[in-house]
Amino acid sequence: MKTLRLPSVLLAAALLLPAVAQAHPGHDGDHDFVWDFGHLTANPLATIACISLLVAAAWGVRRLVKGRPAARSVRVKRD
Repeated sequence: MKTLRLPSVLLAAALLLPAVAQAHPGHDGDHDFVWDFGHLTANPLATIACISLLVAAAWGVRRLVKGRPAARSVRVKRD
């Protein structure tokens, strides 16, 4: 039986990362989350590279999780 260690490690990292990445106190000013497309339009090559990296990572994770398809058994005809 195969052990699925990679998915469990990814799940643990996804759950623990937000707790580790808390910002330290002491910042003045507005702390609201603001989404701005100005940076994406100002740097189109970086945006394309980032999207390509995300797609490649998603493809790699899918390939790791899916694995190879099992070979079908073919009946041999005997004369």
